[in-house]
Amino acid sequence: MRQGFATSAQIGTTIRIDPRIVLGSQLLQLTQAQLYQAIEAELAENPALERIEDALEPVTPDEILRAVAPAELKLSSEDREYRRSMPNDDSPVDWTELAPASTDLRDHLSAQLLPQLPSNLHKLGEYVIACLEDSGYLLEPVEDIALSSNSTIDEVEQVVSLLQNCEPAGIGSQCLRECLLAQLRETKTVEEKLARNILRYEFEELVSGRTMKIARRFKVIPELVEEAFDLIRELNPYPGEGFTTYHAPLHRTCAVEPDLCISRSDNGWSAEVLGEDVGLLKVSNAYVSRQKALGQAIHPDKDEKRHVGHFVQRAKQFISALEQRRQTLKKVGEYLVASQASFLSTGKYEFLQSLTRTQMAQDLGLHESTISRATNGKFVKIANGEVVSFDVFFKPALRVQKMIEEILSFENPHDPLTDERIMQMLAERGVVVARRTVNKYRDRTRLLSSRKRKTA
Repeated sequence: MRQGFATSAQIGTTIRIDPRIVLGSQLLQLTQAQLYQAIEAELAENPALERIEDALEPVTPDEILRAVAPAELKLSSEDREYRRSMPNDDSPVDWTELAPASTDLRDHLSAQLLPQLPSNLHKLGEYVIACLEDSGYLLEPVEDIALSSNSTIDEVEQVVSLLQNCEPAGIGSQCLRECLLAQLRETKTVEEKLARNILRYEFEELVSGRTMKIARRFKVIPELVEEAFDLIRELNPYPGEGFTTYHAPLHRTCAVEPDLCISRSDNGWSAEVLGEDVGLLKVSNAYVSRQKALGQAIHPDKDEKRHVGHFVQRAKQFISALEQRRQTLKKVGEYLVASQASFLSTGKYEFLQSLTRTQMAQDLGLHESTISRATNGKFVKIANGEVVSFDVFFKPALRVQKMIEEILSFENPHDPLTDERIMQMLAERGVVVARRTVNKYRDRTRLLSSRKRKTA
């Protein structure tokens, strides 16, 4: 008993972040479809928040009083932390302070990874974490990360290796097999060792469920193979899941909806943030009037004052966070107009200029995580009518691939260019990449090697 108590009694320190910053960050990373659902959820939960077109019938003070739930207003719990979190005076309650804090995957990993890195690699560590998919996989090639972050391939591989040792196990993997193997690093039982060997050497047979073939391969009984199968099924194929980002239910639609529209007219360029118009949301006049009346009363009802202040403050913060999101996306759009006008006009990837999220953040005076939240998973409609992912602006690989295609289109078919020569020609044009990078980009675009192109 004493040993169990000692295990559970862990002492730690936490850093408190302004709840308004948390709310702003959460809304910023939502796509247009997700944001619409979040707004609808907030309108349903907060009686002090309303659309202007919904405010034709003003809410009376009597209706506010009927909305007050006595069971929720009076403290019935003796929980110490709950009482400590409540305000000591009659000031309005900041609802975000009472809401449970969500766990962010990137913050969770930063706390583990950055202390292991030298200070000069902290920014690279943050960038690698930002490249993770929501599922926890790192699908961005090491070469692309090195090119985007102005780092060497060795530095990126060092950071990725340390990231893959972080919790949850399997984070930073590049494929399912690698993810599952990472969760079986320490094998103690026979079943665990067999499961690891099956994943490493007989993955296709595992997927096909060929128990007998695997049993003959490792010279074990079929029952032991089945136990290894059960053990593998208990592993988590998506280590990044379970980390929440917003309290509202979020369901992504199949159709791609742009979050930003960049267009060009006779009056010049314009960047428009699509989606719900923040100007159509407002704080209920009835709630504002009631809050003012309660503030002037000599002996106001404390429960009612807390209720009204709670929802008014919540509505103001929600509207403020929405406006902050709109301003941030607009800044991003205006920055792209200034730096990527040729691509925005034509949609041709060879006109893409080298750009990173770090560079954009520095130029706009924002934190890199803010730019990451504002662009990850979102789409922009450019001037030629195409809808493209924000990722295309931050992936130099696309530009390099197009340049390689252009170089090879003008080569002598009887004397094809080698990867080494292509690397030199790219360097002459200001793009410095390794020979193996040229080889990988050429393979990705299904271009043959110089020897095969000559004999083709």
